[in-house]
Amino acid sequence: MVKRDKRRDTKSEEPAEVGPDTSDAAVGDAEEAETPGHVDEVAAPRAREEGHPADELAALHDRYLRLAAEFDNFRRRTRRELGEAGEGARAGLASKLLEVMDDLQRVAETPIDGATRETLHEGIGLVARKFAKVLADNGVEQVNPAGERFDPTLHDALMMTPTDDPEQDELVSHVVLVGYRLGDRLLRPARVTVFRHDEEDT
Repeated sequence: MVKRDKRRDTKSEEPAEVGPDTSDAAVGDAEEAETPGHVDEVAAPRAREEGHPADELAALHDRYLRLAAEFDNFRRRTRRELGEAGEGARAGLASKLLEVMDDLQRVAETPIDGATRETLHEGIGLVARKFAKVLADNGVEQVNPAGERFDPTLHDALMMTPTDDPEQDELVSHVVLVGYRLGDRLLRPARVTVFRHDEEDT
């Protein structure tokens, strides 16, 4: 009788099993105990506002460097192309002048005993016409103002020639040396003499 009571007492003293605490306080504590680093809890870094002066300055500086590099490349390329074009033009002119030089060489090597004065004169005239054609093909024009009005921008007056005709006043009386120009550039003025009418002499 006594033994049965002891078992009952021992069983009643065993600790009861503890289940999960589902109270609101426990749930709140569990949420607060989560590891910080959850996607929702990491604050995004503050981005610079659009139109920030530092960003605009950096963009302008980068644009300046790019434009400077492009302009430098353009300048070098243009200089190279102009040099190549100038060299090609000089080479073309030189090849034509070499042909004229060959003709002059042949005239110079013509035996005097076997050539007449007319033959030499014809040969030299042929070389002169060929040389003039080479110059004309390269844009060089003669300034030959015989009988034209004197123009100080194109002509160089060496002397004045008196005339009794007032209509001849300031007209070119004689071309001593033909001038040349290339486009709008005067290579050499024509050297001339000019008529001058003096009313007191009449």
